[in-house]
Amino acid sequence: MESPVKLVRRLPPTVQVLILGTLVNKLGSFIFPFLSLVLSREFALPAGQVAGLMMAYGVGSLISIVAGGELTDRLGRRRTMLLSLAGSGVLAVAMGLAPSLQAFVPLLIGFSFLSDLYRPASSAMIGDQLPSSERAVGFAALRLAVNLGFFVGMGLGGLLVDWSWRVMYVGDGLTTLAGAWIVHRHIRETRPQPEVLRPGPVPAGGRPSAGPAPGPSGPRSPWQDRTFLVSCAASFVFALGFFTDFTVLPLTMTQSAGYPAWVFGLIVGLNGLLIAIFEVSITAGLRRWRRLRVAALGALLTGVGFGLTGVFLHWSWFLVASLLWTAGEILALPQHMAFASDWAPPWARGRYLALHSATWSLAAAVSPPLLLPLHARLGEQHFWPLLFLLLLPASGILLWLDRRADLPERLRGRT
Repeated sequence: MESPVKLVRRLPPTVQVLILGTLVNKLGSFIFPFLSLVLSREFALPAGQVAGLMMAYGVGSLISIVAGGELTDRLGRRRTMLLSLAGSGVLAVAMGLAPSLQAFVPLLIGFSFLSDLYRPASSAMIGDQLPSSERAVGFAALRLAVNLGFFVGMGLGGLLVDWSWRVMYVGDGLTTLAGAWIVHRHIRETRPQPEVLRPGPVPAGGRPSAGPAPGPSGPRSPWQDRTFLVSCAASFVFALGFFTDFTVLPLTMTQSAGYPAWVFGLIVGLNGLLIAIFEVSITAGLRRWRRLRVAALGALLTGVGFGLTGVFLHWSWFLVASLLWTAGEILALPQHMAFASDWAPPWARGRYLALHSATWSLAAAVSPPLLLPLHARLGEQHFWPLLFLLLLPASGILLWLDRRADLPERLRGRT
């Protein structure tokens, strides 16, 4: 198995710089993970108001991703990333300096509308710069930066929030602005041009007619693309189950099993560390396998991992379950993203990948009100096996897409 460092070094320079900028940005991603703590402890807000503001933040994030797809295809990848990073960086610093809650809340809402514009732009740039055979590795490398930054940032943020939440927010803003500087100085625009008109067939005795470049045809909007919407349904189901590691699992480990919160944090943090260490290498080693079959196996492993969680309420069993769903995530996500990038027409890649990413934001919003009451009613022994059944359709949909859609003649973005 090749080293992830060697694999990343083989990627095009633009992709390497994108990964570096993402890592720098994610090293300071403190705002959302510690938002509930800041709102309740520093501003003394009751639980209901904290929940309302966090829901507003989630809605802003969802809108940000969808808008980011439009801007990515219209303004370009580079401009969208600069708008997102520079704008959210300035707002994060301003939040750290906000003198009151009345000043803090509008800045927070503005931040939520800007911060995730970056995501579809960076994903589209991976699709622009890499051939189809290397895109899964490229997405795995981008996730390496995200997960490594999350792992380090969570530990650093945990120290900063107890020292000074204002310093933490200013630090978030400065790392985001550093990411914007890297993009500004070292990344050029990669957006492909709209369909180029090529000479069509020459009529007898006439001049050649202009016609669109040959290639697979299909819907120009992801919202009208039924096959892509089916792919997004698989992504949503997978994400809906996966977010229980942040919603239900903390309750299982701390309340039902009686462990302190740091045990939960250690096991979940290990997920990000293992992804950072192994995902790029494993993805590269799986190039010769059909990617959506690999992704379907990943979805199945994830379901098995979550389904087994409540069998024994012991830290060692939670660790085994987490290793299973981490392996599933490693197998599923880069391969599914590579398919989404290949399915999208190059001139609409931003909108397609934005809708794919938005399924995760939607799942993050739906998971707590849907699954927390279900967990409270069913208990540990019945809730977790039900989660396995919830994730099964994702695996089935991915296998269906493998047979019906992941074919060279149907992939408009395949190069």
